Amino acid sequence: MKTKLKFIFPVLLWSLFQACEKQYPWDFSPVEDHRIIADGIITNELAAQCINLSWTNPELNDTIHPVSGARVVVDDSLNIFEFIEAVEKPGIYYSEPFQVVVGREYRLTVEYGSETFQALSEVVPVTALDSMIVILDESRNLYRFIYSGGNQPSMTEVFYDWSHDTAYCRTYGNCYAQETYYTLDNIDVNAVFSPPRERIYFPVGTIMIRRKYGLTEEHQQFIRSLLMETDWSGGIFDIQHGNVLTNMSNGALGYFAACMVITDTTVID
Repeated sequence: MKTKLKFIFPVLLWSLFQACEKQYPWDFSPVEDHRIIADGIITNELAAQCINLSWTNPELNDTIHPVSGARVVVDDSLNIFEFIEAVEKPGIYYSEPFQVVVGREYRLTVEYGSETFQALSEVVPVTALDSMIVILDESRNLYRFIYSGGNQPSMTEVFYDWSHDTAYCRTYGNCYAQETYYTLDNIDVNAVFSPPRERIYFPVGTIMIRRKYGLTEEHQQFIRSLLMETDWSGGIFDIQHGNVLTNMSNGALGYFAACMVITDTTVID
């Protein structure tokens, strides 16, 4: 019998709506050769989809080096979607608006020089968002969000915008924040005994946007391997570090996913 585990992975945002450009904290173990990292989630939202390509880096926290000039294509056996590199954002490739469909398998193909890299991802359904739970911390006179993700494996991003409250922006050091929650199959002892993380508190009037993604089993395995190297690292039951899993072929790294997503917006009053 499978057991579900829910946990939290907080991250600050520099910009509320630049989700395509978020950088995953890959395992940057020194390597002699450059390898391509592909990062992208395409969704059922009718919008320009995005794939981010960069090179591995031998130094942690060094400058991100984009992969420019690649040919990027996504297909579902019935349709072909070309991605064009943004002139002002090297390494970031956008498509014309399209949306993924539940039950179909999508293939990412990246051609760079004489090499070709591919990844496959199937689209699974996503259940409705649970009711919003927000509680007041009377000692701070601020609110915090309580996650309830249901039983389906999922990823939920929560974006906060309190830009209306300039005083709190100065106190917090930013007008925006983000938390990402996961509900995964099975119990991971590293998650249960992971290091403590900062809670995000927010004032009245904050705009909250929730985005919930359905996850395949393969996508869950990728997330687990990522969290083993980041949010779960340094806990009581720490493990020997290794490379983050990938679904890219031919030695490339990163993860390509096609997901159903549902979104809601709430103003805390």
